[in-house]
Amino acid sequence: MRLNQRQIEIFHAVMMEKSVTAAATALRTSQPTISRELRDLEHYLGYDLFHRFGKRITPTEKGQELYTIVHRSFVGLEEISRAATAIGGRSMANLRIAALPAYGDTMLPIAVEAFLKVHPGALISIHSIEETALQNELTAAMFDLGLAEQEQQFGNVATEAIDAGEVVCILPAGHPLAAKSVLAPADFEDMEFVYFSKDDPYRRKLDDVFDKAGVTRRFIVETTTASSVCAMVARGAGISIVNPLTAAHNLNRGLVVRRFSVPILYRIHLWRTTKAPRATFAMRFTRDLETALEEIKAKVRQALLHS
Repeated sequence: MRLNQRQIEIFHAVMMEKSVTAAATALRTSQPTISRELRDLEHYLGYDLFHRFGKRITPTEKGQELYTIVHRSFVGLEEISRAATAIGGRSMANLRIAALPAYGDTMLPIAVEAFLKVHPGALISIHSIEETALQNELTAAMFDLGLAEQEQQFGNVATEAIDAGEVVCILPAGHPLAAKSVLAPADFEDMEFVYFSKDDPYRRKLDDVFDKAGVTRRFIVETTTASSVCAMVARGAGISIVNPLTAAHNLNRGLVVRRFSVPILYRIHLWRTTKAPRATFAMRFTRDLETALEEIKAKVRQALLHS
């Protein structure tokens, strides 16, 4: 027996619909057929994909892990279908963008709005991926535009670093330190602090700053995204220091921002394809990104001015 496409389709449908009955309806087949194909798939793989409780099933840990991979391929097929339709309609302004989640929440929506006003028939596909996974995706050269914190080196691409301003301190509204307009490393002594993960480049930079100042912060929680850090701070878990884009996005969500006395420049490393004709649209979108970034930087400056 060999793994076949039909089994993968059935597995994906069951995971999406969360029941054998609904999957059978979606695929226009019978419940016994779905159950048999799933059993055959599990037999071939050598492990269970689902826990079975009468008529109810829930995915096992291995089943969930496999679904993550399978779902990615189905999303890819959907994108191919949309792109094929767009090509048939002679719309060449189709961009595939890979970016950190922080950019998907902040400057990308502003840039997309501006780009679509000029190219109303464009198809834009945005993949929000964490830094480590993003590097792998960019290496595969599947995107026309990439936005990351760390510099990347690839063939057939143009690269540049964009200045996004300095990182800023974030505090829950009403925090005692909010009385200050500028916070120094010493102000963080014994303060509850929300950390980024240890492999984050800006986590390492901040750790160096506090280590050199001899300042000890109280470790409260560690998370991987700037949006999550802001949410934790807004709920009073502690204080932190984040990129200016995400800080600006969360200004009206229970946060206040303050300048950090040690300037740490936050740069966005951008690469875009040099392959025509996509390169032209990637360049145009880059201009919209730069305009969006200036809008966000102005918002941060205004907030700091009134601190």
